[in-house]
Amino acid sequence: MDLGLSGNVVLVTGAASGMGKAVAQLFGCEGAHVIAADLNESGARETAESIVRARGLADAVCLDVTSRAAWSDVIAGVAQVDVLCNIAGPGARSGQLDTDDAEWRRQIEGHLTGVFLGCQSVLPSMMERRAGKIVNMCSSTAHGVGAGIPAYCAAFGGILAYTKNLARFAAPYHINVNCVSPGNIETPMTRSGWLDQPGAMERLRETMPIARIGQPEDVAPWFVFLASDQARHVVGIEIIVSGGQLLV
Repeated sequence: MDLGLSGNVVLVTGAASGMGKAVAQLFGCEGAHVIAADLNESGARETAESIVRARGLADAVCLDVTSRAAWSDVIAGVAQVDVLCNIAGPGARSGQLDTDDAEWRRQIEGHLTGVFLGCQSVLPSMMERRAGKIVNMCSSTAHGVGAGIPAYCAAFGGILAYTKNLARFAAPYHINVNCVSPGNIETPMTRSGWLDQPGAMERLRETMPIARIGQPEDVAPWFVFLASDQARHVVGIEIIVSGGQLLV
């Protein structure tokens, strides 16, 4: 199936590792020109090089998604962005009673503000061209699961609401805005955060109706699909990739 992505410029944030890297690489396989963006510039460069080694087209940029100036610099250096995938964001650290002001701001700025700035940065050009796709990384925690990580849940609840709000605004300009909400996915961030703790993997599997831990490769195809011509009539939806965790 031709997804119509060949030659499209696709900007992927958080592309240095985990789900962002898997998304960037899959777009590369579909013939897109990938801009791998991450605050970890060397990691973004490694992702871009892996796409090039696979005979794809990719460049790497350093991007702090919480900085409007950084977004402006990146967008100014690209002829146009056909697809924006907002994936970057920090992992959860603290619980209900030990989340301090700094951690609250880190989560809201790293996730919600980063998505807002990214979308606002690409919208004028997409509106002028009356074309574009935006796919935001959300999370199953937007639905209130993960009671012990309040700032993380609040940030993604905001992203879910913002995605729907923006989708309604952008649709008349033929810009499709949607989001993907993974459940627990095994990535370098989740392993270092808690999955490497003794027994964590086994306990998590017990909560999964499908009895397996999600991988970045389980999430990436949904970003590619929502960015494709096949999803031209899909507006303001959330695709939940959680192995059935929200059914429990």
